[in-house]
Amino acid sequence: MTVILNPASDEVQAAFIKAHLKMVKVGLMPSKGMTKTNLLKKASDITGVKYKRGQYDEAIFDLQKIVDVATGEER
Repeated sequence: MTVILNPASDEVQAAFIKAHLKMVKVGLMPSKGMTKTNLLKKASDITGVKYKRGQYDEAIFDLQKIVDVATGEER
């Protein structure tokens, strides 16, 4: 069992937003109250890179780097 001690940390949020962006990329719509634009804005807040509409691959790649550093799997 995995326990997340601080779900509000950027590393944990990066993992969840990355997964959500992957679903949006294949065509699934975000849940009510969350838009594609909001997802990219949240990714921008974490990575510091501003994303434009449709830049899901770039956001996913940048978020993956943050997750890798946090888990010690840096490439």
